[in-house]
Amino acid sequence: MAVFPQQRQIYLIKVLKTIGDTKKRPAVIVSINIRNELSSTVLVVPFTSDLSSGNTPTRILLPAGEGGLQQASLAVCDSILAVRKQYLEQGPYGSISPSALQRIQAGIQIAIGVYP
Repeated sequence: MAVFPQQRQIYLIKVLKTIGDTKKRPAVIVSINIRNELSSTVLVVPFTSDLSSGNTPTRILLPAGEGGLQQASLAVCDSILAVRKQYLEQGPYGSISPSALQRIQAGIQIAIGVYP
């Protein structure tokens, strides 16, 4: 059994002050598992429960319950972060579905200018 964070899992993370956000929030691991195992960091996409920006090509709406999310949330694909594993505070809460990961990966591609 793997003892490292897995792609598609949701953890509560401490967001760094450098992006102007100091609260803890859920985030989904998007980096591939071999990287997750061997690196001291994982790549994550944070979630927000503020739905006011709406479902956009780079903000992907996931329903409450998906991957253990307590409320409907937007995956903020234009804010992908490299997070040290030590900042994965709680979790995993669950795993998002493969189709939800595909939607988030497409959002990341759009955010960096690689169009699917």
